[in-house]
Amino acid sequence: MTDASTAAAPQPLRFTDNPMNPLEVALYEGLADHTKMGVFERLMLEADLYAVPEPDSPGGTPGDDGPKVLRPGEQLVLRGVVLNDGRNTVTLFTDPRRATQMFGEGARIIAMKGRNLLQILKDAVVLLNPADGKGLLLNPDQIREVLEQTPVPPTHARRPTGTVELADVPEPQHPIALIGRLNEAFKGLDVKAAWLARARWMEAQMMGWHLDVRTDQPADEVVALIERAVRGLQFGQEVFDVAVSKPGGADGVGVKVK
Repeated sequence: MTDASTAAAPQPLRFTDNPMNPLEVALYEGLADHTKMGVFERLMLEADLYAVPEPDSPGGTPGDDGPKVLRPGEQLVLRGVVLNDGRNTVTLFTDPRRATQMFGEGARIIAMKGRNLLQILKDAVVLLNPADGKGLLLNPDQIREVLEQTPVPPTHARRPTGTVELADVPEPQHPIALIGRLNEAFKGLDVKAAWLARARWMEAQMMGWHLDVRTDQPADEVVALIERAVRGLQFGQEVFDVAVSKPGGADGVGVKVK
């Protein structure tokens, strides 16, 4: 923790700067009208939140860039401030630029889905977007209440059991937005090859997409990072399935996206 301090705001919190993203629009609306705060909380759980790790924490080492998966036994140690009443806090931000404003241009910033990050920090005191002695303070009880919010329904269905048939995708039907997200995800992964195919699960009578990834990286890490990359895309309740295997073997079916 840093030894900086922040004063508790005696009046209801009001931000005077402009929101930097749609999540902050919802935050400001919730601060202005408490009946709308639940909307912000649900959005926050599904959006990225940002934090600054200590140097010995995962994500805190200079040069150790790119997407990561927090492994069992690893512990995030995040920077924060000490309140005037002596309580230590963890500082989180709704936009990475706010973290830079507080900790400087050289600060390393990590992003994590809000629900996952707050689950890790559910026993901590969190200070959201501290600036000019103000910040939205979340005590452990409040964090647990936020985590009880009903999750936003997934934008794609999970893979059903049974036989799947894969088919090529004609160029006019290439899912450009999905392929773009996958290409961004692959920049942080050592993927040797990948194919995206149209898929039909016969017994379940469900349609969707099947991504065949060839890499030496751990399968759970690859799947987690790809799922994160496509978050928010609308699949119309179709399936999005990811299969990870070692490089080599016969080419996959569908569009070669890597």
